[in-house]
Amino acid sequence: MEDSIMHSAEPFAVPQTAEDFITLNGKRLDYSVCAEEIPVCDDSGAEQARSFCVSYALKDGTADRPVTFAFNGKPGTSTLYLHMAALAPKTYSLSGQGDAAPQRPFKVSDNRNTILDFSDIVLIDPVGTGFSRVTNHEKERQYYGVRQDVDSIARIIRVWMVSHGRFASPVFIMGESYGGLRGSGLVLKLQQMHIMPSGFIAVSPALSYGELHTSMLLEHHLVHTIPAMTAAAWFHKKLDADLQARDIGDVRAEADAWAQSEYLSYLWKGCEASADERARVLENLRRYTGLKKDYLDSLNLRVNDKQFATRLLEDEGLVTSYFDARLTHPGTPNEPNNDSQTYNMSAACYTAFYEYFGRMMKLPENRDYLAFNPRVDGGKWDFASGYLPTSTGAYPRAGGFASLLADLCQAMKMDGRLKFFACAGKFDLHCSINTTRYCLNHMDIPAHIRKNVTFKTYWGGHMFYSNPEAHAQFRADLKKFYEEALAR
Repeated sequence: MEDSIMHSAEPFAVPQTAEDFITLNGKRLDYSVCAEEIPVCDDSGAEQARSFCVSYALKDGTADRPVTFAFNGKPGTSTLYLHMAALAPKTYSLSGQGDAAPQRPFKVSDNRNTILDFSDIVLIDPVGTGFSRVTNHEKERQYYGVRQDVDSIARIIRVWMVSHGRFASPVFIMGESYGGLRGSGLVLKLQQMHIMPSGFIAVSPALSYGELHTSMLLEHHLVHTIPAMTAAAWFHKKLDADLQARDIGDVRAEADAWAQSEYLSYLWKGCEASADERARVLENLRRYTGLKKDYLDSLNLRVNDKQFATRLLEDEGLVTSYFDARLTHPGTPNEPNNDSQTYNMSAACYTAFYEYFGRMMKLPENRDYLAFNPRVDGGKWDFASGYLPTSTGAYPRAGGFASLLADLCQAMKMDGRLKFFACAGKFDLHCSINTTRYCLNHMDIPAHIRKNVTFKTYWGGHMFYSNPEAHAQFRADLKKFYEEALAR
């Protein structure tokens, strides 16, 4: 087998396996790791693509041990971050972390917050990301869309379960960012394929694109984001002295209450709001965001996440990350905001991936591992296939926003034991706490099923697990969630 791997034109034409161990809480955990390309076939059985998957399984584990299928977000993004920073038994060194970006040199070390002790793990790179690729380029478009993507991931999971003999295993699905939308549709799709997930974990999720975008008539996101902006301004000491002296939780709660009352009412009225109302809202918007009045006035009192990120520290020549507003880098409002959290995390995870797997396996020499593939997201993605239906069940004719939350609601109604865990970071300006909470609060499920929904928040940004303390709490919360989901 070793000889065939070394001489194969494609190193993962046959699965590559290795064995390793970590020490977790004083206990040695021996595990096997398998890297492979899973064929993605159409209904006739013809291969159209290949998906790169890495799985970690505890040695001597039973066949009914839980298995978690995980993937990251934005179309075109691989599963590099959940893989090398959150879930796997190995990660980059966490020294120099906390509120700072990962520090060089990036070294592979044991991940003390892995979930491997209570679940095996399968990291799936969707078609077009990582080492995954389309093999029949005439069929490329059938993988680049909301529903198309859900269908291909479901097929990949089924093939993996067959080839690894794991149909007796409880299945958990984990998706980050756009993975929240993908996972919402996937749990229902798997049920329809007679695979019954026990739980779905949505990490900093984009559950509805309608809550993440702002237009002249769509202003939900403006209201959702105010508390996150307040938290960021508090962190950078840009609030008024009386707010700055208080606990961040109290200040955030006050901003939240204001956003959902006076600010929401003002936005609803539009031009019918009085001059006095406008003046009060402008002052409070300044008070809770730390931004200058003249700038807020120029925006007609409507500031989005990226505008806030480029202006909060303008006087210092800095911009913040809109995924983790604690992080900063030099820049001006007129420059593209290359988000500092994504930029730094990508380098750490990419290096750790090549260092770890390069030691154990033959990696492709002439094919890069694509942490992000702009060709997938750059106008090719069919968002319309996932547009949320209207209240009558019809699909919008004049455009809309993708959401598969209705699929998740149906899946939870069909299986009253399905558990749902959602979480968000306090300094994530884009997929904010309030954005996620709004989606959860509007799920169309009966009251008795709402007990199956868990929502947690952490000190960090979009990838809050880059903060070791938040990562440890995330692991502890997941362990409890898995125990409850598997309880008979």
